[in-house]
Amino acid sequence: MDKAEKTAALNVLNFLCNGVKIEGLNFYGLKLLLSENENNLNRIEGQIYINIESQFSLLKSLPKSIPSLEDLPELDWIESSKLLCELRLKQIIEVSLHHQSPHLFLTFETGEVLFIWGHHEKYESWQVGVLVTDVSEATETWDVVACPNNSLAVWGPEDIIGKNI
Repeated sequence: MDKAEKTAALNVLNFLCNGVKIEGLNFYGLKLLLSENENNLNRIEGQIYINIESQFSLLKSLPKSIPSLEDLPELDWIESSKLLCELRLKQIIEVSLHHQSPHLFLTFETGEVLFIWGHHEKYESWQVGVLVTDVSEATETWDVVACPNNSLAVWGPEDIIGKNI
């Protein structure tokens, strides 16, 4: 993950996630559904979501160092869903990525942090994007994907991606 890739990803992540609330949970996999915010309300044409495909943890505060994979709980589907339901209607106030691996940190107004492990040798670890019901009517694509081997794939409008690069 190079600096430009990380900056582009953070630009899209902040536009989509900063200031939003957790609205729900999709029970097909682990997918958090997010509200819109004042900045993206008139631009987003669909449901903002976070798809979690790796281990995660809800931390009491932002850690000084990242948890190791071994330190993260191995939760089954029911335990994971219960933990994510604790986040209902909580507002995300900060989004950050680790400097080497695309580990995702979502900080909430309560100080709690949802930490999503971002490294896998073969598979995507997480995805943040906008789910549209009619792809033919969508005018913009929004996606950030934590890809294998510490890389990121980013899609979004150039005026958002290109900020600060």
